[in-house]
Amino acid sequence: MTEKKNSSAGKTSKPQQERSAETHQKLIRAAISVLAQRGYANFSTSMVAEKAKVSRGALQYHFQTRDDILVAARDYVARALNLPWKPETLRERPVDERIRMIIDHYWTFIGSKNYIAALEVRLYERFNRSMHKTLLERMNKLTGERNAEWQEIFSDTGLSPDYLIPYRLYMLDCLRGLALRRIEQGAGINVTPQIEILTDLMIKRISS
Repeated sequence: MTEKKNSSAGKTSKPQQERSAETHQKLIRAAISVLAQRGYANFSTSMVAEKAKVSRGALQYHFQTRDDILVAARDYVARALNLPWKPETLRERPVDERIRMIIDHYWTFIGSKNYIAALEVRLYERFNRSMHKTLLERMNKLTGERNAEWQEIFSDTGLSPDYLIPYRLYMLDCLRGLALRRIEQGAGINVTPQIEILTDLMIKRISS
C-alpha cells in the first residue's frame, strides 16, 4: 500500500511543479507588460497580479518583495537577447550574413516594447543600492558570456578579442540609441537607414 501511495504522489508532484513554473513565468511576463505600459512610477504588485490573473498570495509565494519581481523581470528581458544559434552554426555562414542575423535578432527585441520595461528597471535601480549591486553582477556576468560567444562566432576571422569585442558593444550602443529615439519620437519613426549603416559598417570592419 505504501508503494502505491508513493507512486501516486510522484505522479501528482510533476504537474504541480509545472503549474508553479508556469505561474512564475506568467507573473514575470505580466510585470514586464505593466512596466512597458505604465512605467516604474505607476508599477505595483497588485497590477501584476491582476494582469497575470493570479491572487496576491500566489504572487507573494513566488516573489516576496516588489524588488524581487523587478529583478526577475530585468533578468528575463536580458535573457531574451540570447542568440538562438550556436557559434559553430553561425560560422558555417559568410561573415556578412552572420552580422545581419545577429543585428536583426537584437533589434527585434531592443526595438520592442519589452525593452522599455528593461529601461524602466535600470533607471530606477540606480537609486536602489541592493538592486543595483545584484543587477550589476548579473549583467557583468552575462556580458562576459556574450563577449566570449562573440569571439567564438568570429574566431575564423583571425581578429583579436581586443578588436572584436568593442564592435559588439558599439553595435548594442547604436541599437539602444535607436530604441531611445523611437521612444522619444514614436514607434512609427523609420530607423531602417541607420540600422543599414550600422550593418554595413560592422561588415566592412569585421570582414576586412
